[in-house]
Amino acid sequence: LGASFSSSSAYEPEATVPFVPKTATVPAVSAPRPTSPRAPRLSARRVGGRVGRARGRATCWLGVRQPLLGTSLLPQAIRHTSAIKGACSYERHRPEETLLYRILQEHWSGFLADVEIGGGELPAFVLDEVDAYLRCGIPAHGFLRVRCNDCGHSRVVAFSCKRRGFCPSCLGRRMADTAAFCVDHVFPHAPVRQYVLTVPYSVRFQMAYSPEITSSVLRTLIGAMTSDLRRRARKRKICGCLQTGSLTVVQRFGSSLSLNVHFHVVALDGVYAPRPDGSLLFHPLPAPTDEDVARLARAVCRKVTRYLRRLTCPADDEQATLLDNLANASVQGVVATGPRRGCRVLRLGSHGKDAQAAIMGKRCAEVAGFNVHANVRISANDREGIEHLCRYLARPPIANDRLQELPDGRLALRFKQAWRDGTAHIVFTPHELIEKLIPLIPRPRSHSVRYHGILGPAAKDRARVVPPPPPSRPESPPEAGNTSREIDASRIPGFGRTTWAVLLKRVFLVDALTCPKCDGRMKILAVITRADSVRAILDHLGIPSEAPRRHPARPPPQTELPGRDTDAFYADPPSPES
Repeated sequence: LGASFSSSSAYEPEATVPFVPKTATVPAVSAPRPTSPRAPRLSARRVGGRVGRARGRATCWLGVRQPLLGTSLLPQAIRHTSAIKGACSYERHRPEETLLYRILQEHWSGFLADVEIGGGELPAFVLDEVDAYLRCGIPAHGFLRVRCNDCGHSRVVAFSCKRRGFCPSCLGRRMADTAAFCVDHVFPHAPVRQYVLTVPYSVRFQMAYSPEITSSVLRTLIGAMTSDLRRRARKRKICGCLQTGSLTVVQRFGSSLSLNVHFHVVALDGVYAPRPDGSLLFHPLPAPTDEDVARLARAVCRKVTRYLRRLTCPADDEQATLLDNLANASVQGVVATGPRRGCRVLRLGSHGKDAQAAIMGKRCAEVAGFNVHANVRISANDREGIEHLCRYLARPPIANDRLQELPDGRLALRFKQAWRDGTAHIVFTPHELIEKLIPLIPRPRSHSVRYHGILGPAAKDRARVVPPPPPSRPESPPEAGNTSREIDASRIPGFGRTTWAVLLKRVFLVDALTCPKCDGRMKILAVITRADSVRAILDHLGIPSEAPRRHPARPPPQTELPGRDTDAFYADPPSPES
C-alpha cells in the first residue's frame, strides 16, 4: 500500500563543506591529518539553499499545496522534528492535472498506432509501465480510507503505481525512501566521497538493456576503486585486511532525457582495518590527487575495453528491435520516429563566442570516453549532506515543474543549469517526449541500487559498522471496547520501507496523519478496491468517480481527405521546421 505524491528537482551537493557536528555516538576512527586552525562552521548559503529549494518544491511535491512559511530561518538540526503547527497542510496530489499525465493521456494511443503502422512492437514491460502510470494516484482505481479517531474526519489516499521508469510521484517517494534508509541503516559515521563514471556512447547502448554488461562494468569500477583506496592506505603504513564499502546508484538518464547509463558511487573515504583485539578501526584517507583519478580512469578503460572485445551480444528477442532503435536514437540525441526522424533534438538558448570549453576540472579525468569525477566529499557527521546526496542520486528523470507547453503545442524541458554552449531548454513534440521516456524504463528484475564491500548485505562485518536498527516497540494491548479493524501502519513488521507519512514529515515538516480539524491522529481504516464501493464513496465525498479517459488514436492518413471532418484529433502535429 502506498500513497501517491509527486517530485521536483533534487539538491545537487557541492564540494566539501564543513558541518557542525551533532550530538551522536561516533565509532572510533584514527586521528586525521591536521587541518586549518579555523573552527568548522556551517555555511549559511548551504542552509538557505537547501531550505529554499524545499520551500520552492513544497507547492508541487508530496501533495503539499502551501509553501513552508518561515522555514528558511530554521536550522537544519530541527529538520527531523515535528511539523510546525499551521505552517502548511496536506492535500491530495492530483496527477491528472499535470502536463506529463495529460500528454500521455492524449497521445499514448496515437503513439502506439504509429508504432504498429511502422511494423514495430514494444515489450510488455513498457506497456505495463505506461498503463500503471496512467492509473497512479487516481482514486477511481482504488484508495485507502484514513479516519481520525477523535472527530471522525476522513480522507482518501489513492494508490500509487510503484514503478521505476519515469513516474515523478513514485520515484519521488523512492528517492526519499532510499535516502532515509541509507542514512539510518547503511552509512556509518564516516566521511564519504562520490565517484561518477560515464562511459562512451557505444558502451551506453550495450549497457542499456543488458544487465550482465552493466554489472561487469560496475564490478570493474568497484574493483579499481578498492585497489586505489588500499594502495593509498598502505602508503600511509596502514596494514592488515583492509575493507572498503560503497553504495552505487545506476542512473539511466541525462539532463536532456537522453539514455545515458552511468554510475554514481558513494564510497567510504577511507578503509577499515582490524585492531589487535579484533575490533575494526576506520582510517580516513586524504583526498585523491588528479593523478590518482587519472590512474583510476585508465584502469577502468583498459579492463572494460578488454571485456567488451571478448563479448558477443546475440539478439535478445524480436520485440527488442524497436526498443533498441529507440534506445540508440536516445543515446545519440536524435529523433527515431515521426516526420523529424533522424534530426537532432531542438535546443533553445544562447550560442556563440561566450560558450565555455569542456575542460576537465579538479579530480576529474577522461580516457577514451571513460570519465571519472571524484570531487564531492561529505564529512563524517554531516548526515544531512549524505541524505541530500542520496536524494540527488535517486531523483526522477523528469520533474513536472520543469516541463511546460509552448504556444504552438510543443513541449519545452527546462534545465536546472544551462549547458556550456548556452542551451537552457530542450524542445519536444508530444511523440518525441514519449519516445524519449520509453528507453528510460529499466528491464524488470534489474537492480538500480547496489551495495559493495563491507556495506554489502552478505558482508561478514556489516553489522559491526552500520548504524544499529531502532529498538523494537513493545506490543501494546488493545484498548477495552475497541472492536474496530483499523490498520496501524507503524506496527507493520520490518523496517524496509518508510511509510509515506513519515517521509512527508521528514522532508517537509508536514504530518499527513494529523487531522486538520482537531489535530488528532488519523489511522488507516480500510482498503477500498471494489468498483461499486469506490464509486459510492467518491460520489458522497464529491470526488470524481470516473478515471480520466484516454484519447483515441488519430484516423489513418487515407481518411483525412477533402470533405472529411477537419477537426479530427492529431496525435503529433509536424514541427514548423519540417
